[in-house]
Amino acid sequence: MKIWPRCIPCIYGVRAREIVESKLSREEKIMALKELTRFYHEHVVPETSTIILATLAFRKVKELIGDEDPYKEFKERSYKVAEELAEKVRQQAENLTGYEKFKFLVKASIAANMLDPGAPLGTGPENLLGTVEKMKLARDETDALYLLILQSDTITYLLDNAGETLLDKLILEELYQMGIKLKIVPKGKPYQNDTTYQEAVKLGLHKLGQLIDTQTDAAGPIKTLIPPQIWQTINQADIIISKGMANFEALTYNPPQTTTFAMLVAKCQPIATAAQIKPGQAAAFYLGQKPSLLKIK
Repeated sequence: MKIWPRCIPCIYGVRAREIVESKLSREEKIMALKELTRFYHEHVVPETSTIILATLAFRKVKELIGDEDPYKEFKERSYKVAEELAEKVRQQAENLTGYEKFKFLVKASIAANMLDPGAPLGTGPENLLGTVEKMKLARDETDALYLLILQSDTITYLLDNAGETLLDKLILEELYQMGIKLKIVPKGKPYQNDTTYQEAVKLGLHKLGQLIDTQTDAAGPIKTLIPPQIWQTINQADIIISKGMANFEALTYNPPQTTTFAMLVAKCQPIATAAQIKPGQAAAFYLGQKPSLLKIK
């Protein structure tokens, strides 16, 4: 997704906050913010994407504060809260079958997408359960997705935020039980509070399919930010399922040839406009043209 004017102060604000909340001294924070401002100024151009700017600025912040994983503690808290939530969702899902079960798991996973300190409408892990219970889809094409899944062999699943991944795991387990060959894509290196390759291994996701290391901290799958062979591997599937805003932004800026399905909460106006919903609303929909499939009854 190309950058909007309002994205510029938003991304800068998140990156500046990361420095302010770091363990640097007062003087070091001031000098780091000065350097970040200079760096940011050089990379703000009309042709760039939100993902490229956010990625480059986050790399700079990590360099300036001397911390490769600034969100480590937040991610640990998110996983802890999400464990209990995922177990409750799993228990409720046991009473469902087929499409109804799949849609329930999708809604729970999208609700967990609100666990995002890097977005205007993101929430902390303590408020996650209430978010799940209130979840509604303003744009819902999960029926067409499920029917396409029944006709598919391979799915690439792009992971997003840390705690949310435990809810994604429930979807992945369901797809695995359906006989789908999975390609599961976390971040290769730390980007904000997103799940990394090492964390995905600890969660046991490698037991459900091919776990792909992107070898980078890029915020989303953009050709210029990830190795060519990784981009090719991601695209070699019947469907790409994209979780969260960053992956959505990357795929709209750099569209793949593969049929792609997005699941997200629009935490800002630019994303809401691109997803054809309102800020704060959730959606599960195809990018581009929707496949011509019969509705599930």
